[in-house]
Amino acid sequence: MKRSCILFLVITGMVLSHSVSMAQGDTLAPGEQTKFRKFLKNFDVSVYMDVYYTTVLDAPSGDTSNLKEFASNCPFADEFRLNVASVWLEYAAKNIRGKFLIQFGDIPNLRASPEEQYIKYMKEAHFGIRIYKSLWIDFGYLPNPIGYESSYPIKNQISTVTVGGYFETGNFLGVKLSSQLTPSLFAGIYVGNPYTLAFGRNKRIYGGMTILYQYKDLFSVNYNNMLGNASIVTSELNHFYLYNNLILTVTPVKNLLLVGQADFGFMGKSTKPPDTTRTASGISGFLQATYRFTRWFAASIRGEYLTDPDAAVTPLYAYDGKLRGLLTYGCTAGLEFNPVPNSYLRAEYSYLSADKDNFIFNSMLSDYRHSITFTAGLRFGTFR
Repeated sequence: MKRSCILFLVITGMVLSHSVSMAQGDTLAPGEQTKFRKFLKNFDVSVYMDVYYTTVLDAPSGDTSNLKEFASNCPFADEFRLNVASVWLEYAAKNIRGKFLIQFGDIPNLRASPEEQYIKYMKEAHFGIRIYKSLWIDFGYLPNPIGYESSYPIKNQISTVTVGGYFETGNFLGVKLSSQLTPSLFAGIYVGNPYTLAFGRNKRIYGGMTILYQYKDLFSVNYNNMLGNASIVTSELNHFYLYNNLILTVTPVKNLLLVGQADFGFMGKSTKPPDTTRTASGISGFLQATYRFTRWFAASIRGEYLTDPDAAVTPLYAYDGKLRGLLTYGCTAGLEFNPVPNSYLRAEYSYLSADKDNFIFNSMLSDYRHSITFTAGLRFGTFR
């Protein structure tokens, strides 16, 4: 990974040095200068930083951990922390494109299991070739289309992510074929090895599809799925898995954005004893509303729900002598202030609860968690 970072910095330095030399009167012929300027025009260098502080209210006296359970970002309580600092180089031309993004902070550290540490500093690393008209094929470490929420707060209206979003598949290592079929319709298929925050990397091959219909700025419907063998390589049983993700966005009036998401997964040969031959299923989802009062001030509210009795989506937990997957529900309300363009200051209150006597929060001492989170973020560059 150090070599990749050094290579990235060397390339960026070369591009910037060439730009300066040309501005000072390069000796290149006029035709070569035009070609080089056109080449540079396809590059974008972007920087993003996010700092946070979160505190847990009414924590039990025996709670000795400052790590919040099921947090895709803002995971540590009662101290100022760096969520993420990321830098990437993007190239977008008529027939070729690519992106290399490196990241540091709590988000990459949290999202890499001990055996997958080599990948944690890399958010994306992929390139694509245009095959025909709007048909592209991309290779590498690619973002998964599943889910409205991102672990990067700047891509969300609410900085913190739902429990359902925590367990969704993240990036995958493989290949993707996609096309903007019409101005309103986008479709793609992909295949590769998925990565999740909860389970790390699955070395089995998954496949999936994405379909997005966008009608002007009024509404959009997005369906994504992935299917394949969900078993780890050493497992004696093969668990066929089908995960479905449906996202609806609506703007009924000016400045009001409504978002609804539903996830439902099915897995053959349940991991929950005693009957491991039956099909397991689980669902999650959220409803969210954001109203922008002015260009520099907005408010959001979100309700979420997840139930996974057969542990199709989440790991097995022991609840009151019984084994089952998670059941959680909660709500979050937040305010956003944008002091300058491409920045935000956010304050959020979140309540998250589980079944009685589940004890999954606050060092396994509580059935619920109240928390307040403050985030501040700034971006430079195009940030596409």
